[in-house]
Formats: sequence, structure tokens, C-alpha cells
Amino acid sequence: MSLDSIRKVRAQTVESLMMELSQIAQALTHSEEQYRTMEVQIQADTEAYAQQAGQGLTIEDLLQWQGKMDAQRSALRQVRAAIDHATGLWQQTQERLVEARQECKLLERVAEQRQTARHAMIARREQWAEDETAGRQISMRGRGDS
Repeated sequence: MSLDSIRKVRAQTVESLMMELSQIAQALTHSEEQYRTMEVQIQADTEAYAQQAGQGLTIEDLLQWQGKMDAQRSALRQVRAAIDHATGLWQQTQERLVEARQECKLLERVAEQRQTARHAMIARREQWAEDETAGRQISMRGRGDS
């Protein structure tokens, strides 16, 4: 595979990782908003439960409240797990992006070095050709003067 092909693949990888990061960030933002909304609802339900409990609850009402609050806590834990997972995924993807960008910079330096070496070689060939031409001309003048 040529250096240019490798550079293009790495550039595509960087773009892909940036898109992936964007999607992860959107999912993370959504989950965090969902988490905050759920916390507010749990707080409101806790206050309502406390108020009703102060007025007296039947066993059925108590069991209903406990079931509802257990379900809310479970859902909250699931959203927290989704946030933690997305955060870990974001960090891993960010690390891969940094690595891919470093590889792009390295490949760019290699390409520049190759270009510089190519220009130097061309310049040496041109100088050699000029020296050869000048040497022939001097040689021909020397023959002509004799």
C-alpha cells in the first residue's frame, strides 16, 4: 500500500472517530438529561409518599409506593449504567482519535521527508548533468585550442 493510500485511510479513520465521538456525546447528553428528569420525579414522588405516609397509608398503598419507588430506583440505576458505559466508550474513542491524529502527523512528516529527499535527488541529478555538460564543454575547448 502506498504512503498516500495509508494517509487517506488514516484521515478517514480520524473522520470516522470524530463522527463516533459526536454520536456518543449525543447519547451521553440524552442519558444525562433523562437521569436528571428521573431524579426530579423520584424527589417529587418521595415528597408525595412522605406526605401521604404522614396522613396514614393502607398496606396496599404502602406496597404500591414501595413497588413504584423500587422501579424508579432500578430505572435510575440502568440510566446511570448507560451513562457510565457511554463515558467509558467516549474516553476509549477519544484515545483512539488522539492516536489516529498522531499517526496522521507522523505520516505527513514521512511524506514531507520523502518529498524533500526526492527534490534533493533531482537537484543532485541536475547538478551532475550540468557538471557533465560543463566538463564536456571545457574538454572540447581544450581540444580546440591545441
